[in-house]
Amino acid sequence: MSFSLNTNIGAMQANLHSNLNSNATSKTLESLSSGSQIGSASYDASGLGISNQLSAQVSGLGQAIQNSNESIGMIQIADGAMQGISDNMERIRVLTLQASNGTMNADNRAIIQKEIDGLLDSSDDIAKQTSYNGINLLNGTGGSSSDGSFVTQTGASAGDTSTMNIGDAQVASLVGSIDVTTQAGREEALDSIDSAMQGIGGIRSELGASQNQLMSNIRNTSVTQINVASAESQIRDVDFALESANFSRQNIMSQVGSFAQAQANASGANITRLFS
Repeated sequence: MSFSLNTNIGAMQANLHSNLNSNATSKTLESLSSGSQIGSASYDASGLGISNQLSAQVSGLGQAIQNSNESIGMIQIADGAMQGISDNMERIRVLTLQASNGTMNADNRAIIQKEIDGLLDSSDDIAKQTSYNGINLLNGTGGSSSDGSFVTQTGASAGDTSTMNIGDAQVASLVGSIDVTTQAGREEALDSIDSAMQGIGGIRSELGASQNQLMSNIRNTSVTQINVASAESQIRDVDFALESANFSRQNIMSQVGSFAQAQANASGANITRLFS
């Protein structure tokens, strides 16, 4: 039977457990202070990867909601301008009907023509000048491809898009020229105006449908964002009650370890004194 006075196994074991407990305490303190149970990849490598993906998705969905809201703002500007063009066209139709009445003479019709020309110029100015963030909306040259086609990124992934087409609302495209000073011109004008009003209605219908679609998308995306954020929270966020209990237990274990290590060292010292 033999033993070594230089090796205190009990003290070494106590020191080992003390170090392990100290590391666990440090991890618990980091989790409690940061609010995250994944302070580093070593704590939960797979959980960190999944939570980072979910976090990126949450951010992407937030941007998608903002994109949709901005597109709705653009649509409202375009629709407000189209309302002005529609009002002008309705007035032009009334004036054309007035000029068509047999009680009007040439001078009367010339005056009516001047008002019609002014309304047409006003409508053309609206179509050419209406813009959002420097992008023309009603002259057929705006959009992602400069052809009146506007694409909204409505989701967090490639391909999650919504496309809206805004037609050319310039006078030349809608109605052309109107001349109420002649009988033939007045008859032709009514057909052109009715066709233009149908075109205006078509543009506004597209705007309204696109706005409704984007509003629906915002509602659905918001729900998805909340659910994804909740899933990320379950993986990443710390359970304060559990970690607080762990911290209390680790404090007790630290005290016990320190006592055990002190006792082991004291026992070794007593044995050494026996041989001195």
